[in-house]
Amino acid sequence: MDLGLRDKVALVTGGSGLIGSAVARRLGLEGARVAICGRRSDRLEAAGSRLREEGIEVFARQADVTRPDEVQSLLEAVVDTYGGLDILVNNPGGYVKLGPFSSVEPDEWRQGLELNLMTVIGVSRAALPYMKARPWGRIVNMGAFYLAPGAPGVLTELAENAVAKTAVAAATKVMAEELAPKITVNCVAPGPVGIDHPMRPMTKGFPVPRPADPDELADLIAFLCSSQAGYLTGLTIPFDGGSTRRIL
Repeated sequence: MDLGLRDKVALVTGGSGLIGSAVARRLGLEGARVAICGRRSDRLEAAGSRLREEGIEVFARQADVTRPDEVQSLLEAVVDTYGGLDILVNNPGGYVKLGPFSSVEPDEWRQGLELNLMTVIGVSRAALPYMKARPWGRIVNMGAFYLAPGAPGVLTELAENAVAKTAVAAATKVMAEELAPKITVNCVAPGPVGIDHPMRPMTKGFPVPRPADPDELADLIAFLCSSQAGYLTGLTIPFDGGSTRRIL
């Protein structure tokens, strides 16, 4: 299937990590002009080198997307390099504090929400003027499957991250309502991704009893970014080997 991504400009935040680099690779193989960012210059340079070795055009820039000034500089650099912005994949994230609700201190809650939720909101808002100037746009946000019935016990171990990632799904609906029909906004909610994921043991109880491969997730995200997905917006799509029995 031709996804209609040739010469589209895509920015993948968190582009040096396992998922982000897989998404950047998939979009690049479809002919998109890809920009990636990350906080660690060494990992970012390595990810950029791997993509270029496959013949993918990539612009890599170090940026901390929790900082509005760095977000604005990043977007200006992408637009200066490629002439515009069509696609935004919001893939920041991380764990500030592992543990249940009562163990997370107020400052840790704030840090977690800033890293996992406010980056999605901040980068999306800053990108809108550039995306609205194009014929159409796609935003894909990264959530998680934490509220799924098939994920027992996860909420008690990852409270801070679960709250933030669940809020990303709500933000997706709000953004989609406002930006349709020109810009679609969707969210993917993956379970464990990658063979070395620390939650790999729980996947033994999934209908598909393994973690997802990063390239499988990248395929879904590429479709949501494509010209074929213009009638899909406001969705949160579970990607968890069938463990979810309802949409978040």
